[in-house]
Amino acid sequence: MAGPLTLLSIGAHPADIFDQSGGTMAHHVERGDRVACAVLTHGARVHDAEVSDAMFHRERVPEAGELRDLMAERAEVKAGEVRRACALLGVEEIHFLGFDDAVLQATEEIVRRLASLLRQVRPHVVLTHFPYEGDAVNAHAVTGRICLLALGLAGSVDPGDRNPPHKTSQVFFFGTGAAPLPRNVWGARGGFYNDVFIDIGDVVDKKLAALDALVSQGYGGAYARKRIETSDGAFGNAAHCSYAEGFIKMNAECHYHLPVTERALELAGLSDHEVIPRASVRHDPGPREAGSGGPDRTA
Repeated sequence: MAGPLTLLSIGAHPADIFDQSGGTMAHHVERGDRVACAVLTHGARVHDAEVSDAMFHRERVPEAGELRDLMAERAEVKAGEVRRACALLGVEEIHFLGFDDAVLQATEEIVRRLASLLRQVRPHVVLTHFPYEGDAVNAHAVTGRICLLALGLAGSVDPGDRNPPHKTSQVFFFGTGAAPLPRNVWGARGGFYNDVFIDIGDVVDKKLAALDALVSQGYGGAYARKRIETSDGAFGNAAHCSYAEGFIKMNAECHYHLPVTERALELAGLSDHEVIPRASVRHDPGPREAGSGGPDRTA
């Protein structure tokens, strides 16, 4: 690259960009790239402890006005958590679109808003949800479709937006939800696989700290550590490293020479017994939060 890359990570809910691409974002910040993130919904309806969890166990929920006020209050709390998590990764540019997470749809309004943001940020690379993730109404999959529509619209002009058209060089879909273990009729269609892995072993502390900041989502403490071990640990095992984030590349690439990575060349020179320890490293998460599920046990 002649200069730094600009990345834009787009999540459906406040926590998505962190558990799906937190380590990757941290790497690009450290390299000097411009890293921005966008959150489509406030997440206060389905992903907040004082709304989605507490209300689940009440006989009756508050009146409409009181409930809307509570959701607005909790949306601000969640936005504050996103800012803290971004700061821990070194990300300073955050865009909240503020849509309700009740029934997320690819409406003209949200597509045009996101297209305008794309023309403003002008990313070389977009990270977002896979359009076929989960079931037919999965908010992550809908977000992937919204992003594809917005990417197409961003390449043309739109009355009222003075920013010139912009085209993105590459899209990487989050692999965690895109290529899961088949466990229902939606996963059975499968066939999707991660073709890019990012080794995040050296920044797993930062990712854990970012997940710990998402208190209202219930991610802090034991869940964050379980998430790191089961998802990023599994991706790391597939990529022959300790922890990794997986992605599905949208576009085939054209190269002047065959793209053989330094990592591939390095691994080819190692025996199986030399590779196994690299993938077996387990992060010591340090003391867990009170009530998070018992003592730490590290290999």
